[in-house]
Formats: sequence, structure tokens, C-alpha cells
Amino acid sequence: MSFPSPETAGISKRKRYLVGVSGGRDSVALLHWLKFDVRCRDIIVCHLNHSLRGKDSGLDARFVRNLAQSYDFKFESEKKDVRKISEQRKSSIEATARDERLKFFAQISRKWRCKRVILAHHTDDHVETVLMNLFRGSGRLTGIRSESNIVSDGVRIELLRPLLTVWRSDIDAYVKSNSIRYREDTSNRSNEFLRNRVRNTLIPSLRKIFQRDVTKAVSRAAEVSMRESDMIEGIILSSEFSWINKNELPLLKLNKLNSALQARAILHWLRKANLPGVGFAEVELVRSLIKDKSTAKINLPGGNYVRRRNKVIFIE
Repeated sequence: MSFPSPETAGISKRKRYLVGVSGGRDSVALLHWLKFDVRCRDIIVCHLNHSLRGKDSGLDARFVRNLAQSYDFKFESEKKDVRKISEQRKSSIEATARDERLKFFAQISRKWRCKRVILAHHTDDHVETVLMNLFRGSGRLTGIRSESNIVSDGVRIELLRPLLTVWRSDIDAYVKSNSIRYREDTSNRSNEFLRNRVRNTLIPSLRKIFQRDVTKAVSRAAEVSMRESDMIEGIILSSEFSWINKNELPLLKLNKLNSALQARAILHWLRKANLPGVGFAEVELVRSLIKDKSTAKINLPGGNYVRRRNKVIFIE
């Protein structure tokens, strides 16, 4: 599949956008597409130097700055020692890098009064995310969405991924046909990070086992799962389920729901309370309070727990 049309992708040349550009093939191809195919004029190129690749990190930043200037786009950058921050937080480098990027986007969003952020995620990224979420135990085939809203550093930003229907091979072809220069990230060949292990080891192994390209099958399955998930979410957000937004969940109402709606109602309730690390396992623990009358309290991540008392469940 070729790159989408601006209309299909929902990108307007008349609007202002922040664009995340690392200097690698995908983000540089995205910027070229925005400049020459969509013909955007009001772009702020955003580059976060993660300080993970020594001298190369600085060269990446310089490359992106020069590219932005050559396109007559504005440029914003910041430098963070992601490895040091991850050690301080006791979190993975990947999770820390993502959090720092979102904080960076939030700061630039506030400065330029623009909440739209365009990212270069493509279909292969989506498939990798689906597999990572699946084997982490999310319980659902969830991946990357073409549009999503998040809050970071107190700022609500809209993440747009117009290339999410485009495969890596299509980006390779686009880069080659347009003679686009980009920075090669040698760390992509390293298996230090989980995503690289999924990309470099797991997916090739699955291809070998099944003697076919499994990525398209994973992508289709995730699309069906996410459509069904959106349908259930729409039901949960209807006025009929307004009772989910309260501090307590009545057991009488929960018991009337089938298992799918019951689980989604609990998931929505837990996320509404901003509990960290909520997934399939945590939802099933809360459901055990409904099914197992001998259990009156369960522990959740972050030092929280849910208790059952007087025919309601609540968070303490």
C-alpha cells in the first residue's frame, strides 16, 4: 500500500501541527510527506535527544535541525538523559523514553498553543505493539490507534498517526523513490530493548514456523478486536452505565451484566480512579470479589486495594 492521501489521513495543510522527528527513516519520510505531498506550511519539528547513543545522539539532533530549516519549518529540541532517569524511577528505558517524549510534546504544545502531534508509527509498529501487549497479559489484542488523546504534564494532546496503514516496506519504497536521506539508528539491531527483540527475533521466528507472513494476520485480528472493543466501550459510556462513574460499584448492577460487559465496566471504573498498571489480571481480581463471597479484599498495584462491603465494592 502507498502513502495515504491527506484527505484519507485526516491531515490539513491549513492547520498547525507538532511533528515528532527522530531523524530515522520513518519520521523523516513522514516529514517529507507532510512537506511535499500534503503541503503543510505551519509545522513545528520536535526532536528529543534521549542521550542513549553517545555522539550519534547529538548528530541526530543536528541532522533534524538542519532538515527542519531546509523545509522552512520551526524547530524545537530538548536533551534528556533517559538512561539515568530510568534508573532513578526504576522503570524500563523504553517506558521512560516514552514518558519523556510525551512531557516534551506537552511543553511544546503549551508554548505553541497546538495540541495536535503527528507521529510516524506504521503498521509494523502496530503489529509489534499488539504482540507485546498480548504476551504481557493485557488479555486483548490491542495495538496503536490512528488517533488518541492523552494528558501529559497537565496538557491534553491529540496524537495523530497518519501512516498507521502503511507498512515498513512501503516506507522503504517511498524513501528510495524520493532519494530521502535519514539517520541510521544502529540501536535498532540491538536486542537490549523488548521491541527490538519482538522485531528481530519473535516475528522472524513466527514467519519461519508458519511459513508465511504472520504480521498481516496479527494486524487483521487486532483490527477486529479493537472494533469490538470500541463497540463495548460505547455501551459502557452510555447513560445507562452512568453508575460506573461513582466511587462505589453496586454488586446488584454488576451481577446483571454478562462477563464481557462486567469486565469492561470494572476496567473503566479502575482507570477512572487513575490506578496504575490495570489490565486483565487486575480486572479478574476485582471480579473475584463478585463471585467469591469468602473474599472481601484484593490488592492492586501501587499499594491500592479494592474491598467489598454492604453490597458494593470500592477502592481504598
